Amino acid sequence: MAGSVVRFESRTVIRRPASEVFERLADLPGYRRWMRRDGVFGGTELTSPTPVRTGTTYVDRTRMGRFVGEVTEHVPSTRLAFSETFSLFGRPLTQARPGYLLEPDGDSTVVNHTAEAELYGPARIFKPIVARIVTRERSHTVDALKRSLERAVDAVDGTDAAP
Repeated sequence: MAGSVVRFESRTVIRRPASEVFERLADLPGYRRWMRRDGVFGGTELTSPTPVRTGTTYVDRTRMGRFVGEVTEHVPSTRLAFSETFSLFGRPLTQARPGYLLEPDGDSTVVNHTAEAELYGPARIFKPIVARIVTRERSHTVDALKRSLERAVDAVDGTDAAP
């Protein structure tokens, strides 16, 4: 059935080197340290051995349920991508594919973030609601990432940290 994919894109500049941005994004269990709890995210648990790399599996706990995921791309300081599936009673309802492309820009990094959510079966009727949730949560993730990394910069140069 056509029209089952929701897409999100953003471009954000973070005043930190690409290697630091990548390390923060690749530290899946560490998300709970920098992600605020006002969204749907509840935490990430690795289900395969460290280090995190292509093929690493994990579970994201959310207010909606558990997303079973895998790292699909892991190119240090450049590219990180995931595939996550939300199932109900053993049937997949949603597959999410968030990814990050990092571009060095002097002492900063341009973070190009894309995410697609493909809806299956009865989940398709919730596409408008899912689109709002995806936009809010993906924006929330990038904003929290930026805030967490730039606080260290603000502390060093004496400016106020971002709220």
